[in-house]
Amino acid sequence: MLCSLPAIQLSWQLFTDTLGANPVETLEHTTGDWALYFLLLTLATPLLLKKLPRLPLPAYLIKRTLGLVAFTYASLHLLIYFIFDLSLDFAELWADILERPFILIGMLAWLLLLPLALTSTLNWQKRLKQRWFTLHKLIYWATGLGILHFFLLVKADITQPSLLLIVYLLILWKK
Repeated sequence: MLCSLPAIQLSWQLFTDTLGANPVETLEHTTGDWALYFLLLTLATPLLLKKLPRLPLPAYLIKRTLGLVAFTYASLHLLIYFIFDLSLDFAELWADILERPFILIGMLAWLLLLPLALTSTLNWQKRLKQRWFTLHKLIYWATGLGILHFFLLVKADITQPSLLLIVYLLILWKK
C-alpha cells in the first residue's frame, strides 16, 4: 500500500490540475524518480533488513514487491512518454532512440527490467533454478543505466542524480 502513495498523489494532482505548468513533464519525471528510488530500495533491502527487527514477511517477498513496484513506475514513466510525447508513434520512438542517447539508455534499462518482472514468481524461480539468480542480477545493470539516463537527461543541476549514484555505489560497496 505504501508503494502506491506516489501514484495516488500524482493521480490526485492530475485530477485537481495541480501538476504545474507542464503536467506531462511532471508525470514523466516523478514516475522516473520513483522507479529509481524503488530500484535502489530493492537493491538495499538485504542491507536494510539486517538492521531491522524481525519482519512479518520474508525478505524475498519484500524484495520482490519492491522490484515489481520499481518496474511498474518505470513502465508508467515509459508509457507517459510514449503516449503524451510521441502520441503512440512507434516510428517516432525509434527515431528518438537513435537520435537521443538518454532515450536509448532509458529504454535499455527498462528492457533489462522486463525479464525480471516476468520471471519474478516462485514458479519461474523453480524453473530456472540457478539461472534465475544470474538473470536477476540484471537489476544492478538496469539501476546503473537508469541513473545514467537521469544524468544525461538533466541539463544543469546534477545534484539529484549524483545523490542517487552515491547511494548506488554505497550499496554496491556494502554488498
